[in-house]
Amino acid sequence: MLYRLRKFSPPLLRGCAALAFMLLTCLPTRAQQSRFNIWKGSHLVGSIVAQRVVIGERTVYTVISYSEFHIVLKQVVRSAVSTEHRAGDLSKCYTQVTVNGSLRDSSHCAPEEAALRCFVHPHERFMHHEAVAWTTARMYFEEPVSQATIFVESVMRHCPLQRTGPGQYKLVLPGNKVNRYSYRDGRLESVHVDRGFFALVFRSVV
Repeated sequence: MLYRLRKFSPPLLRGCAALAFMLLTCLPTRAQQSRFNIWKGSHLVGSIVAQRVVIGERTVYTVISYSEFHIVLKQVVRSAVSTEHRAGDLSKCYTQVTVNGSLRDSSHCAPEEAALRCFVHPHERFMHHEAVAWTTARMYFEEPVSQATIFVESVMRHCPLQRTGPGQYKLVLPGNKVNRYSYRDGRLESVHVDRGFFALVFRSVV
């Protein structure tokens, strides 16, 4: 399994890597990358690469993941998040999740006058008028100290965030889905993803 994960290089990951390389070589930037393994119980089932690139007043986050596991049948899950903040606030973002090669979820937003025009697959379209400083992509690189809500890119909404202890946070998504984040000295160490009938843990690779 470890060999297969290291060898995996989907087109989406190659495309994001090419874009990041272009940004790093063509513009004055500051880049940071974090890696996580995905565990289902005691089994290593996937990996995540998160990257933050700072270009002037723009901060671009990308989070790419791949995993294979069984829930009745084999599930091959690929996901991608691309989020851009400009002068500290969200300016655009895009997400996509495929399962066994078929689209399961997607979303995107783009600026329109003083708001964000949002779409959530398959038919939801609306305008978001509040400024957005914190997103789930940003949480891979910074501890959300004193934040009561986090903008979740997959649903294009602020969701409640509760601090449950030192460096411990509970993010509640629609449908009572729960993600639990653990930080040490401001650095993300793990994310526990609870979906009721299954659970995954993302652990930082040091």
